[in-house]
Amino acid sequence: MTGSLTAVREVWAQRSGARSRGDLLYLLYLVVLSVLVLGVPALQAAGTLLARPDVLPALLLDRAGQLTTAVTASAAAGLVLAGAVRGPALLAPFFTAALASSGIPRRAVLWRPFLRAALAPVLLLVVIAALIGTTLASAGHADPVGAAWFVIAALGTGLLLAGAWLAGQLLGARGRGLLAAALLGGAVLAGLLPTAIGPGGAYPVGPSSAAGWAIVLLLLGLGAVAAGIPLLDRLRGAVLREQARRWETATVVATSGDLGAAAQSFRPPPSSGRRLRAVGPGGAWRLYARRDAVAWLRSPERSAAGAVAALLGAAALGGSTLLTGPLAAVAVLLGGGALWGGSGALVDGIRHAVHTLGAPRLFGHSAARQALLHTTAPMLLLSLLAALGGGGVLLLAPGAAAAAQAVLLPVLLVPVLIAARVRDAAKGPMPLSLMTPMPTPQGDLAVIPMLLWQSDALLLALAAAALLAGLGALGPLAVLVGAAALIGAMVMMARTRLRPLAG
Repeated sequence: MTGSLTAVREVWAQRSGARSRGDLLYLLYLVVLSVLVLGVPALQAAGTLLARPDVLPALLLDRAGQLTTAVTASAAAGLVLAGAVRGPALLAPFFTAALASSGIPRRAVLWRPFLRAALAPVLLLVVIAALIGTTLASAGHADPVGAAWFVIAALGTGLLLAGAWLAGQLLGARGRGLLAAALLGGAVLAGLLPTAIGPGGAYPVGPSSAAGWAIVLLLLGLGAVAAGIPLLDRLRGAVLREQARRWETATVVATSGDLGAAAQSFRPPPSSGRRLRAVGPGGAWRLYARRDAVAWLRSPERSAAGAVAALLGAAALGGSTLLTGPLAAVAVLLGGGALWGGSGALVDGIRHAVHTLGAPRLFGHSAARQALLHTTAPMLLLSLLAALGGGGVLLLAPGAAAAAQAVLLPVLLVPVLIAARVRDAAKGPMPLSLMTPMPTPQGDLAVIPMLLWQSDALLLALAAAALLAGLGALGPLAVLVGAAALIGAMVMMARTRLRPLAG
């Protein structure tokens, strides 16, 4: 193949369903018109609705700028790790093999998907910044000019996040780990500084250098994207092919309704620690804890990503104890979901125990006993992360009682989620009855029970987090009793699921 894309683009433009230049201009017109007619009024209405006495105190915290920068740096670390399994510069497997693996410079092929993927973090941060600015401006705590500078700073920060995502795709395992660790360290440092820097320096309340930070971040973001395009030539073909196949497989499987299998396709194979011994001396509890720890060390990136998600989820749950109204509800749901998602990288031993049903007993232990023994290591690690994440709220807590509640909520949720993981591992295949068509005047609604069946574990985790958060108003004892009741319910449901599988 020649080094030019001209012939390829001519053939691609002649395909069935190809958009003409007029179609693209009309699509751009629709997008701009929709933003002006629907987006801007909806944003103003949402800002006015959120300008409430139970929302504004959280946005007016003395360290709101520092927290903004810390959260952004943590998100950058997460994107760096995500670049190992799904980077921003990605094509379908066919185009990866036909174009990206040819003599054509990869930047000429991959710059379009890279820029399209960069829109995701950019739009997300811009919408969040615009919502915060509109809310503060509606309550008279910020002027529109400061809110506009904050949105510009969010635009530049989104471009920087896209650069971090690409860096995760470009770097090897060691480089990704070092960069993610550096960003997490920067997040901690930014949260402890007396003055906000970075995107927090442009927060619409407080700083007088919002314009300066906004311009600096925008220039840095544009520079990061401009520098990233030439670096696309350094992407390895093996990485591109593997990510393309993984993404297509996950998309096809998710479309068929099997969300669990789609998530499994993103689990990379073990990449290190091949010489570590998974079996050693000691009792059963120590033996199984060692096996789990070795498994984590053999997949360091996945384990680190799970630990970071669990830490952030615990921090969100702890922060929810200091909030009221819709912000508290959002923090509880986000925290519970993040803690549930982070635990998924640490409970492979539980899944393996359930999969051994019908096979010869490992170490003479039944599948139920193996699952119980495999809960030791993830329980200890997640409890530690929950205590650290919730303890981070000590920087914001007005008193010892609030600080204790902030630590208690995520720590007590951990054993509930571990028991729920055992229940989820014993789920089994989807019943055929759920795939029966349900024709209605509105269409076929059979997809609704399928989605509920697929997401029941996440919904239960969110419901457990919401229940424990609600019991927090009654005191620590009520939270403890609620956690014990939830653990008992999860264990009973797990036993109910294990019986037919064992039979």
